[in-house]
Amino acid sequence: MSTRQLISDNGIIRKYRVLNDAGQQIGTDEETVPTPEAANEATIRNRIAALLTASVAYLAVPNPPGPTAAQTTAQVQRNTRLTIALAKLALGQLDTTEGT
Repeated sequence: MSTRQLISDNGIIRKYRVLNDAGQQIGTDEETVPTPEAANEATIRNRIAALLTASVAYLAVPNPPGPTAAQTTAQVQRNTRLTIALAKLALGQLDTTEGT
């Protein structure tokens, strides 16, 4: 099994030396360190997907009797979070995931 040994990390890219079981270098590897904005964008996109799934389920509630007051309140809250999340993505305001 190979192992990786960190060579450098400039906060953007980490470079590694790849070693085999005998400790011999067999290659190099690099990985991009996600920025906080990139991590927030991924979180927001995942939350949007979950909110959309919940919205589809809400629309599937049989009518009559229709959704309960609690279900409607929860849906209004989900719609508000969805609106905030979509606005943050559209405007590139990815410094925080607050409100999503």
